[in-house]
Amino acid sequence: MTRGPDPGDAESRVARRLAARPSTETFVGVCVHVVGAALHAEPGARIRTPDHWLAAAWAPAAAGPSRWPEAVAIGSPTATRALDLVLLQLPPDATLFLAGRDDVDAALAAEILLEADRNLEPYQRAGVARFVEAERARTRRAIAERYTDRDAGFERFRARMLGAQAR
Repeated sequence: MTRGPDPGDAESRVARRLAARPSTETFVGVCVHVVGAALHAEPGARIRTPDHWLAAAWAPAAAGPSRWPEAVAIGSPTATRALDLVLLQLPPDATLFLAGRDDVDAALAAEILLEADRNLEPYQRAGVARFVEAERARTRRAIAERYTDRDAGFERFRARMLGAQAR
């Protein structure tokens, strides 16, 4: 798990570095809930684990487009903690605009976390993997809803020309 400064002042550190609007000079970020708080049975004990959040940041537009995030972090028990940890990986004067879930690839960032962070506990790894699968399924549903090769005009033309029913 990513370690960092004392979480006590995270809110003020993060608030100072968030941008209200995107610009060519701001990093673009996302912060998503990836692991829910739970009670785990361990041999001889029950362990309560907190919520975990994934934060990621992509380079500013001025640097050119990039599919790959510059920084990825997991933090708990709040989103602010995850953002604080990801901001530690950016230049000290960098600002971060928080984008929507469909503006960046949060699943890619989570996959990077799974591959790169050897300190993830098994429950964290399982939770992040479930997030990736759910996010990929959500993307497939969005594609199915938004994109099609159906053209109503062509279907009518085809039916007239070939005597076939419109599909």
